Amino acid sequence: MTRDNLLILAADQRPWLTNALFGHTGVATAKERAFTAEAKHLIFDGLRKAIREYLEPNGITGAAMLVDPELGPGVPERLVAHGIPLALPIERAGLRVYETEPEDTRAYLESFGPGYAKVLVRYNPADPAEERALQRQRLAEASAASRQSGTPFLFELLVPPTAEQLAEADGSEERFAWEMRPALTREAMREILEDVPVDIWKLEHQGDLDSSRQTVELARQHGGECILLGAGGTPQKVNGWLETAAQAGFIGFAIGRSIWWDAVQQLAAAPTDDDVRARSLDAIADTYAEFVSAFTRAQ
Repeated sequence: MTRDNLLILAADQRPWLTNALFGHTGVATAKERAFTAEAKHLIFDGLRKAIREYLEPNGITGAAMLVDPELGPGVPERLVAHGIPLALPIERAGLRVYETEPEDTRAYLESFGPGYAKVLVRYNPADPAEERALQRQRLAEASAASRQSGTPFLFELLVPPTAEQLAEADGSEERFAWEMRPALTREAMREILEDVPVDIWKLEHQGDLDSSRQTVELARQHGGECILLGAGGTPQKVNGWLETAAQAGFIGFAIGRSIWWDAVQQLAAAPTDDDVRARSLDAIADTYAEFVSAFTRAQ
């Protein structure tokens, strides 16, 4: 695997986005889809602006976008047309146990020609053995379809705590994230790698610098690399995670809501106001560029 940077602006939220904007996780109406499409095209335009005005003048490469064709129709095609790598989700959104969508994954990937096929997986080594085995089986098939289509496999791994693990951390999600999750993440990676080849791991922060380096080393032992996910964190939190990740050997990030959620909310409040759209676009471009700067400075 190359160690070139991979700096993804992530906008593939589906049930989360319809719930946050419209208060439900069902099928979006035509009017709702029209707005989500407008929002995801705005995010794409913000990425292009950041590339043009910040990345290219500073010789920074690696910009990419993670987006779905369901609520962002036309955005994948625009990415391909502009030569910006597309990361395309192939999981059925919102499920605890992973399922691939669509079923004919290879044909789907070949039709879009993305730079990466992305899956989102919730996997804790303390989950029931049958559930973990089923997930690995399905993911092995998804990874094989990705490789058959010539598409690198991007694996977003979330390790939510079990009730027992959270109790051990005195009910603190933050304590769990720092004290327990990094080791559980590596244990999950080892299990998954027994059955599933992975090119890029998209991971939650991995604790301190030494712990983060251990995670990077594990990925590289199996031919993979790591990028950091933003988890909807505040810019201050995300910048701290980025600094540690960059120093540990992560090759980039995939950050979404931390970049564009405020801007999309402003657009939702005034969807026909051109001035609001322009300010929202600028905010997306500036925030993405700031995260790129924070990461590349720390490398």
